[in-house]
Amino acid sequence: MNSKTTVLKRIGAAALAISMTAALAACGGGSTTGSTAPQDSSAPSGSTEKTKLTFWCHENEPWIKAYNNMADKFEAEHPEYEVEVVSYPMSVYSDKIQTALTSATEDCPDIVAVWGGMAPAFVETDGLSPVPDDLAAEMKEDYLEPTLGIYTKEGTFYGVPMEYNLEYGGMVVNKKLFDEAGLSYPTTWEELRTISKQVAVQDGDIVTTKGFEMIDSDALICNYLAMILQQGGQYIMEDNSVNFATDEGVTAMEEILSMVRDGECDLDNLTAGEYCFNDVYSGNGYMSSVGTWAIGEGTDGYGLTQGVDFEYVPVPQYGETMAFASETGWGIIVPKNGGNVDAAWEFVKFFSQPENLVEHNIACNQLPPRKSLLTNETYLEAMPDIAFILDIMPYGQWMGPYNTSAMRKIFNQTFINLCQDESLDVREQLEQCSAEISAQCMLSYN
Repeated sequence: MNSKTTVLKRIGAAALAISMTAALAACGGGSTTGSTAPQDSSAPSGSTEKTKLTFWCHENEPWIKAYNNMADKFEAEHPEYEVEVVSYPMSVYSDKIQTALTSATEDCPDIVAVWGGMAPAFVETDGLSPVPDDLAAEMKEDYLEPTLGIYTKEGTFYGVPMEYNLEYGGMVVNKKLFDEAGLSYPTTWEELRTISKQVAVQDGDIVTTKGFEMIDSDALICNYLAMILQQGGQYIMEDNSVNFATDEGVTAMEEILSMVRDGECDLDNLTAGEYCFNDVYSGNGYMSSVGTWAIGEGTDGYGLTQGVDFEYVPVPQYGETMAFASETGWGIIVPKNGGNVDAAWEFVKFFSQPENLVEHNIACNQLPPRKSLLTNETYLEAMPDIAFILDIMPYGQWMGPYNTSAMRKIFNQTFINLCQDESLDVREQLEQCSAEISAQCMLSYN
C-alpha cells in the first residue's frame, strides 16, 4: 500500500507493547486544557477553557509537519480549540485504530488520518461518525469519484478524502545517472524497456543497478491494472467480481514478468515491504513508478534536490488508450467514541476548505481530491512538474469495491509465485488469484 512511508519494518513484541501503552496514555480524546470542567465546544465568552482534539496519523516526516501546520492554523482562527498531532509507525497503526474504535472514550482519538486500504475494516465496525450533511453535499458535488468509494456505505459518507491517490502515471528518475549515461528519458513504452535493459546491472542473481522498477506493493498492481485497461480490457465484471484471466490480463502479466526475467529489476522491494523509489534516490536505480507523494521522500527524506538529483516525469503509456484504476487514498475519519465529535468535524471542515486543502496537498506532494482544485493557480504554480498527472486524472476509474490492502496481498503473492516458478501457467494462476480476491476482498457494505 499504500502506505506513504518507508518505515515498514516489524518491531519486537516488547517494543510494541511499550509503544501502545505510551500511546494510549498520551491520546486521551476527551480532555480540556486549563480546567477539569466537562467538555463543551461552546464554552462561554471569556473562558480560558480549551477543547483539546487529538489527531492521529502515521509516521511520515513531511506529512506530520503538514498536519501540525494545519493544526496551528486552525487554532489561530479558533482559539477555543487545541489540536495535538500524535504519530505512530505504520506497522502498528491499523491495529491501534481498530482498538481505539472499540475502546473507552478516554482512549480514543477525536480525528484519525486513514489510508483507504485500511478504511473498510473501520467502516464495517459501525464505529465511525457519519460526515455532516453540509460537508457531504460538498463531497458529492466537488470530489472526484475514485476518492469517495471506500468511504461510502449505503449512500452515507464515513470519511473525507484528503487526496486523489494515484500510483500510476509518474515516475522518479535519477537525473545524474541519466546524465552520466548520456540518455534521455523514455517517452514510449518501447523506449522504456530498451533503456531499462541497457542500464540494468546484474551480479549473478542480484540486480545491483535497477532499470525501470514497478515491483513493490503500491506500484505493481496499479501498473498492472492500467496495462489491462489501456489494451481496452476490463477486470471488474458485472457482478463486481474480479477477472484477471482475460487475454489483456495475461498479456500484461507476461510483460511485467519479463522485466524480472530480463534482469531489469527484482523482487527485493516487494518481498521486503519497501518501495522501489529508494533505489532511485540512493543511486541504485534509474526509474521507479510511484505516486507524486514520493517527491517529498526525495527532498525531505534523502535531502535531494528536485531538478538536480532527480526528476518526476511521465511513465510512458503501455496501450493505445489512456486509462488506469485508482483506489481511494488517504482521508480523515471521526470515531464515534471520541470525546469531541462535533468539534472534530469542525476541524475536518476547516481542513477540507479548498484554500486549506490545497495547501496540504502541496506540502505533501499529493493530488487534490476536489475537481475545483485541478485548475487551482496556487497548486499549479507550486507543482508545475506534475501538471501532466492532472491531465490524465479524468481517465481514471475507481479500483472497485474491494478491500484493496487484502486484494494486493493476494495479487502480489501470485506474482511472486510466477516469478519463482516459471513452469506455472499464467492464465491458471490469474484465474485462481481472481477467484480468491472475489471471494475474500469484496466489501460487505458496498
